[in-house]
Amino acid sequence: MARKKENERVTYRELRNTPGRVWERLAADQPLTLMAEGEAKAILIPVADGDVAGAYEAYERGRALMALRSIQDDARRRGRDRMSLADINKAINNVRRERHAAERD
Repeated sequence: MARKKENERVTYRELRNTPGRVWERLAADQPLTLMAEGEAKAILIPVADGDVAGAYEAYERGRALMALRSIQDDARRRGRDRMSLADINKAINNVRRERHAAERD
């Protein structure tokens, strides 16, 4: 999956000293990366029509997609993406058996 061009950066100092300029940049409906000490610390995103709940939901979905991608990458690194259905079912049954045994103890 191709990544989009990195968004514009804004420093913490710029946000503190000239917030009006930052608001103007956000008004262009483009996210800004908040930088502090040379590292990206946060992403500032414009919220359309004041829909904070919708923006936060999109953020949560994005985090979930990033977690899924990480899990998939890990599976590929470990060769688990090539497991057969029989191997998958065997692994599931082993975990269920272990959990059931632990519940009895």
